[in-house]
Amino acid sequence: MDLAADTPSTFSTAQIAIALGVTRQAARKALNGTAPDGVRLANGNETAVWAVVRMPEPLRDRLGEEAKRRGYRDADSMLTSPPKQWAPAIPLDKIADADIQQAGKLRDALRPWLVQQHDLDLTARELEAAGVRDYDRIFGHKISGRYWRELFSRAVRRDGGAEEWNRLELYLPERPTAKQQPARIVTEALAEGFGEIDSFIRACSNPLAPLADEQRAVWTLALDKYAALRTQGSTEKRAARRVRSYLSLRAPFLAASRGALLKAFDRKLAAFEAAGGDPKALRDRREDNGDRFMLPENDRDLLVHRAVFYYRGDVAPAWRDLLQSDFSEAVRERYAGKSLRKCHVPGSVMDSVGKEVEILTVMHQGKRAWDSIKGHVDRSYEGISSRKCSVWDDFTMPVYYYVPDGAGWYLLTRGQILIALDFRVLRVLGWSMQPDRNYSSLTIRSLCTHVFMEHGVPEVLQFERGIWMSSTLLKGRNPAPFEFTQVVQGLHEFGIKFIHSIRPRSKTVERVGGLLQDLMEAEPGYCGRDERRDAPETLRKQMAEVAARKVHPSQYFYSYDDWEKRFREIVARYNATPQQGRILAGLSPEDAFAKFADPSDPPICLPAGLRYLLAHDKRQKRVDLNGVTLQFGKQKYNYRGKEIAHLVGKDVLAWFDPENPEMIAVTDMNRRNPICVARSQQPSALECVIEPESGRLAEEMRRVEGQASYMKTRFNVMKAKFPMPQRQLLAAAKAVELGRAIDGQRAAHKGRTDQVDQTRNRARQIGVPAVLIDGDPDQRRGLDLLAEAEKDHQLSQRGVVLAPDQPKENL
Repeated sequence: MDLAADTPSTFSTAQIAIALGVTRQAARKALNGTAPDGVRLANGNETAVWAVVRMPEPLRDRLGEEAKRRGYRDADSMLTSPPKQWAPAIPLDKIADADIQQAGKLRDALRPWLVQQHDLDLTARELEAAGVRDYDRIFGHKISGRYWRELFSRAVRRDGGAEEWNRLELYLPERPTAKQQPARIVTEALAEGFGEIDSFIRACSNPLAPLADEQRAVWTLALDKYAALRTQGSTEKRAARRVRSYLSLRAPFLAASRGALLKAFDRKLAAFEAAGGDPKALRDRREDNGDRFMLPENDRDLLVHRAVFYYRGDVAPAWRDLLQSDFSEAVRERYAGKSLRKCHVPGSVMDSVGKEVEILTVMHQGKRAWDSIKGHVDRSYEGISSRKCSVWDDFTMPVYYYVPDGAGWYLLTRGQILIALDFRVLRVLGWSMQPDRNYSSLTIRSLCTHVFMEHGVPEVLQFERGIWMSSTLLKGRNPAPFEFTQVVQGLHEFGIKFIHSIRPRSKTVERVGGLLQDLMEAEPGYCGRDERRDAPETLRKQMAEVAARKVHPSQYFYSYDDWEKRFREIVARYNATPQQGRILAGLSPEDAFAKFADPSDPPICLPAGLRYLLAHDKRQKRVDLNGVTLQFGKQKYNYRGKEIAHLVGKDVLAWFDPENPEMIAVTDMNRRNPICVARSQQPSALECVIEPESGRLAEEMRRVEGQASYMKTRFNVMKAKFPMPQRQLLAAAKAVELGRAIDGQRAAHKGRTDQVDQTRNRARQIGVPAVLIDGDPDQRRGLDLLAEAEKDHQLSQRGVVLAPDQPKENL
């Protein structure tokens, strides 16, 4: 039984790293937590080894994909027969000494930092800065950090994970120069008898590259010499070998190699002998084809049209298609069926239509594509001072960072960064970072506020189209609804002129954005300029791990705060780095910003007390029963409450601050009597279930009632202050008479009832039961007598004697 056949092969981290083209540290990290299947001696040391079947699944999948890509049967086969080390196209011993020396110096400059690249105490920025200093010390001149990173990455890529940093091949240039071959020397023995040919070559217009006629003459002399050697008794093989040996040394222009010379010699010798030694046999028979065939104009236009509008600029399928039936008879007779390859287009045809097809294809793509290839105007920056014009644009930077997703986890995003740039010196004046994929005009206005407060208000703002152009929050409404004595609506209040760029090349901020992205290539989460093509596979796996909640995103990515802090450092580094272009001519943007400032015409600078002129958007609004509503794009802001209830129906100035939209200030048209109103909330449509204790709905209903309270009070006051209108009844005379009779009887009845009530009250006073009284007049007179007798009795008991004329009622 063969036990070895049943035992799986095992491999070290070095073998895995070489197969995947990664470092050993990366291979160890991929195997982290997996127990080794054994140990093996490697260079006298024990090293752990693993079988493929027991490696972590992500590593197995990666090895399997790499094996399939390289054409191996499986991962075991790839690891057993690893790829060869990278080698230059030219062997090391045949490369020019100058390239060898340069590679040695580059090794001295890069090797220390290649060894330390995994040192956790070194940041990427420190590693790069130290490497650039070493390069300057060894080579005697400076290079940019970007070029140093390219050299560093090239060495790592060529090493393939072996970490053999002493190999000189890793540091060779992309296209090394071959050593100069020793001059071809014709020995005296070989040159004997070839004096005529040698003299002719020396007499050519260019002995190193004779003309076609001169080359035919050389062939004729060589074949004559061959015939002479045969006549002198040399064998065919010996005579031919001697002539070819001389031609290969003295006339290398006849063939690219000795093998090509052998074929050319045999072919020309056969033709020469078949023609009986006639030199005409050596002529190029293509000369007999006549004048060069010119594609007819109509056929040429047909080919151009078919290539541009049918095949998007590809001439070959258009040529093949038309050659079947649509070309003229002369063209089909000359070219149909003559080519061995179906996609072959004659060189003369391609030379005739190629450039035109290329240009017209771009035009067919659209106006923007056509503008990109047209000529452009080089503009001068002379006479332009800094702080005169600002250029603004947005960028999606190639670095992922994470933000909370509101569901207990995190979202990876590239967000948006708005950048403000000085037009003259390309200095970054300010920037704003948003994790959202889109931004609003409020974000732009807030950035304007900060930049203008720090650097002053420029005369010109250059924006792109889109939200920059349509934002009334930026530019204000035109025409303004009223005149202001201090400012006018939006940023036009400060006399700013707006310029909108159409093409990317007309915005210098595009190039500055590219330079900033160059400084991000070593950052965690970098996905490349074109994410679909440039994003590393490791990044995609890291993003998948975060999405699956296997690891916390901080293990691979910046947080929002960390990335904002790092981007601030990148901007500061860019502003301090000298640029060699024609705009800055060796100055850094920071230095040029001060140098090109015009002290005689500074920009408008507003003190802190007038900051509200920048921070607020002022609009004339009419207050209604829903308060004041402002709309920016699709976003609405409503403000209502008892504070402005008395302004319903009146025009006011609404002062809106984009940085604090939760509160709005309302003044009269003369900017007096300011009132602050809070923004209305949006309670849940199912608050009793979602937020039963929030009380937002009740609060909003109170604010709605408060907004309407003044009008309700006015209604009640007006209702009570003046008589209410009544409708007059138009009736017939009989109906009126009947009404009068009813009213008279009602009054009489009421009079009798009142008299009965009065009589009964008097009866009660003298002790007579009220039920005995029915309103008879005699009863009333009798009660009066009883009342008078009662008074006389009371007076007599008190001893009071009345005078004859003294009334009893006064007692």
